[in-house]
Amino acid sequence: MSQLSRKHRKALENFLALKTSLEQLRESMRGVLEFDFQDKERKLTSHYGTPDPGVRVELNHIHDAMKRHASGELSTEQLADWATMLLLNDAYRWDGNDEDEIAELLHEVSSLTLKPTKLGADQGES
Repeated sequence: MSQLSRKHRKALENFLALKTSLEQLRESMRGVLEFDFQDKERKLTSHYGTPDPGVRVELNHIHDAMKRHASGELSTEQLADWATMLLLNDAYRWDGNDEDEIAELLHEVSSLTLKPTKLGADQGES
């Protein structure tokens, strides 16, 4: 497993700031990050160690993304994929005073495009 290069870190920072798309991030991170958000099970595999320090996520990043969605700059799918990348990628960090609020908002936004699944015995009903 390799370390995160400066180029890759910059790509992650640009994605966080909504300066690049998910596909541009995929291209920039080719060989070190693989992800698939299209299926019911969203998958992400990184081939680098957890960076220290991580790429810092703040509440203003989430509020900005939500404003861009409200103005039509981002589709619901783009917004949900953005939040999903932040949640699944260990390079992104939001520990601190706002961590619970950030985590809750990211989970809510990420789930916007999830398809409901049928509840049943195969879903582990209690």
